[in-house]
Formats: sequence, C-alpha cells, structure tokens
Amino acid sequence: MNVIWTNEALQETKAIYNYYKFRASIKVAESIKRKILSSTKNLNLHARKGQTEVLLKHKIDEFRYLLAGNYKVIYKIVEKDVYIMKVFDCRRNPDLIIKM
Repeated sequence: MNVIWTNEALQETKAIYNYYKFRASIKVAESIKRKILSSTKNLNLHARKGQTEVLLKHKIDEFRYLLAGNYKVIYKIVEKDVYIMKVFDCRRNPDLIIKM
C-alpha cells in the first residue's frame, strides 16, 4: 500500500509546526512534527491499525485515525492506497471533524 498525504493534511501539519516554532521553540515544533509523521510510518503494512472515526460514520468512506500526542491523524483506505486526510487537534471542538 502507498501512503499519500493530501494537501490539506500537509498544510495542517505545517501550520502546527509553525505555531509551535514561534510559540515554543524549533525543538518542540520538530518533536511534534516527528510524532505526527511517525504515527503513519507503518500504515503501508498495517492500514487498519487505526480506530474507526465515529464522528465520520455518516460518510460513505470509512475513516480511521491514529493518535499522535494531541492530534488525530485521520485517514481512509482506497483500494491499495492510504490517504492521510486531516491532522486534527483533539483540544478543538470535535464537531469540526464532521465538516470534513
């Protein structure tokens, strides 16, 4: 399986990095970014390892997520590919996930 990051997920990860780079330090920003990226490391081998995202059960596609610190890395499996769709801060209103 291929793991493919959508532009939205990449932009969210970049925004998280930039936020912590200026609010905390580059070291903290790098650590958080590394945690987010490494959470998806073995998805090509174990795509179903994440839990089903119940807030997105109303969608046609099945969405799953992995936790990376305070962030949910939300993804879906399409045939032989895993698409990373969103990186969501779990401290935010969970209703915002539904708007995906």
